Amino acid sequence: MKKLLASLLAVTMIASLALVGCGDSKDKGTGDSSGDNKSGIKSICFVTTNLGDKSFNDIANDGIVNSGKKLGLDYKVIEYGTDKSKMEPAFLDAAENYDMVFFSSGEQLELIQRHAEEFSDVKFVGFDIDPDKDPKFPNIFCITYAQNEGDFLAGALAMKISKSGVIGFVGGAEAPVINDFMVGYIEGALHAKADGKVAIAFVGDYTNAPKAKEFALLQITTNKADVLHGVAGGAGLGVFEAAADNKGVWGIGVDADQRQFFVDSKPEIANVILTSMLKRNDIAIEDIVTRTCNGDTSDFGTIKKWGVEKEVTVLVENDYYKENTTEEQRAFVDECKKGIIDGSIKVSTGYGMDQDTLNALRNKAKA
Repeated sequence: MKKLLASLLAVTMIASLALVGCGDSKDKGTGDSSGDNKSGIKSICFVTTNLGDKSFNDIANDGIVNSGKKLGLDYKVIEYGTDKSKMEPAFLDAAENYDMVFFSSGEQLELIQRHAEEFSDVKFVGFDIDPDKDPKFPNIFCITYAQNEGDFLAGALAMKISKSGVIGFVGGAEAPVINDFMVGYIEGALHAKADGKVAIAFVGDYTNAPKAKEFALLQITTNKADVLHGVAGGAGLGVFEAAADNKGVWGIGVDADQRQFFVDSKPEIANVILTSMLKRNDIAIEDIVTRTCNGDTSDFGTIKKWGVEKEVTVLVENDYYKENTTEEQRAFVDECKKGIIDGSIKVSTGYGMDQDTLNALRNKAKA
């Protein structure tokens, strides 16, 4: 039972939440609770900063909406914005009113752990959580994505299609999760071409598209990079803009199939996005919601790593990708994928990598 103390705290904090306009939902729905639901789960909620990034958060929202509709559940996304003082009220609101609550950062995990016992009948699911984190409570399940594996494929493809032998990487903040992308990208590039070069820059945040564009243009003009990979959330639009301004330069998106977001609204951007390295939050969310509703709660209390083998960190291989790559290039990517799955290719991780080792890897491919 949810404790009275938590309820009173939630009510107090949610009142302030309402006054500042936080907790709005871009998409919500009421299910009909149809189907064979053995768990008693009737509602799910995703708590995040903002939707509209055309990347990680939006694809997670797709998973929530699809799960709700498919399984007949009430569903909602609560956005608390960039003001971190609103984060706790948003989560208390979700925990008070929903049976499963989804989140996506270590900071949010720490907050939830402070309240997990108060909401012992709520299932909390965190994705994109650092692998060294411990859920600590039997009602918390954490997923860490092997983005290093997926970005190994992105780096291998980028170097295979590069005419200059130089590719670019524009990250958001220089954080462990972004370093994990970068490590895989560099190792994939060097697997494709031992003397290949990777130009690297960090924006410092995930929203400053003009700054990302500035860095990307420098990589194109100064380093001669002709394939650019943005791992910078909403700032990544600047990377695509730089590619669109320079004939013969490709962009590789991240998290979602970013080309699809721009096909109708900005075709000039869509046309430079060859593929994207997916982090399939939608698949992960639908999987855990379905299994939980079917009565399988065995993952709760644990942290699991999902990557290429689970098909959650892979490249988009749609018709556009196939039209603009050769059979030999696609076969090479497929061989890399098989190697990761069977263990013949070992991809290093940025998590826990000491700075000297990280610097050595960057310097090995320095453009």
